[in-house]
Amino acid sequence: MLKEYDVVRAKSDLNPLIPRGTKGAVMLILHENPNRYEVEFVDENGETLELLTVGDDDLELVEN
Repeated sequence: MLKEYDVVRAKSDLNPLIPRGTKGAVMLILHENPNRYEVEFVDENGETLELLTVGDDDLELVEN
């Protein structure tokens, strides 16, 4: 399970602004079954691209 503020990467194209590989941070965990996450996706300069609600299957944890 992911934690708040974990850095994650999109495992597939989520929409035209968030292609596969886009990094983001978990901002909120929605405790549903299964869990969903509010993730702020950012560009290479750290500028916010979009805030999306996504599931476990959409994300992978970025290793530090």
